[in-house]
Amino acid sequence: MSWTGDPVWLADALRAEGLKVFEHEGWERRGHGDFRDIRGVLCHHTAGGGPNDWRVVQDGRPGLPGPLAQLVLEKDGTYRVVAVGVCWHAGRGSWPGWPTDNANYHTIGIEAVSRGTPPWDWTAAQLDAYKRGCAAILRRIGKSAAAGCVAHREYSSEGKIDPAGIDMNAFRRDVQALIDNPTGDDMTPEERTLLKDVHRELTQKYPSRSKYRKDDRVVDTLAGIVLNIDGRVHEDHVEREALKKVEWAVSLVKREAAKGDPGAQAVLAQIEGGSK
Repeated sequence: MSWTGDPVWLADALRAEGLKVFEHEGWERRGHGDFRDIRGVLCHHTAGGGPNDWRVVQDGRPGLPGPLAQLVLEKDGTYRVVAVGVCWHAGRGSWPGWPTDNANYHTIGIEAVSRGTPPWDWTAAQLDAYKRGCAAILRRIGKSAAAGCVAHREYSSEGKIDPAGIDMNAFRRDVQALIDNPTGDDMTPEERTLLKDVHRELTQKYPSRSKYRKDDRVVDTLAGIVLNIDGRVHEDHVEREALKKVEWAVSLVKREAAKGDPGAQAVLAQIEGGSK
């Protein structure tokens, strides 16, 4: 399930992971040419840490035209999709299975907003989204975290330090867990199948079983039918007790009759008529 060419699915893949996504206008046409085969994700920090870091990533800086990465990850966990084509983010370096000094044409860059100095300014929402975003991309291209989730500092031969403050071994373990189990639950495949069956039974609608039913059209879910039965049985019990002039039941019937309920009004008329 590897991918050759531009990752036109980026925004959709991130949303499918439950992540917040903002698509920059023109991102589908932005980039320095087309990808070759995509082999992984290169993780960065912006080294700014402010709300406008994305502008440098999209537009570039003196001597290096943008875009500088496909994605910007904000502190609240929102992904900005900046570009679909090749971006200048990798620089010189190497990683097993990646072409030396040429990762730009084979990796998706994520620039996460952070100043990159202690005390570390990563937020919980941002770190969670960082891992989930990497997992979504790697699952889409059929790569493991070990093969395809790499820090810029691990790849670079130019002394890069990003993303500073993140233990990449622990990060990759979490990313791989999300690749293997995107829902984050610990159910077995059999348990997951059973849960789907239960969900279907609870949400599927059924026809009435009454011999007086008009037709076989579906009327409600199992839960709805059970609750309707509960309501009818309780109403019947209260009305029977009220007709016997049991005080608490008469009080309830009067309450509903005052609201305009026809059934309660009919029962109350019987009670009051029998009292004359």
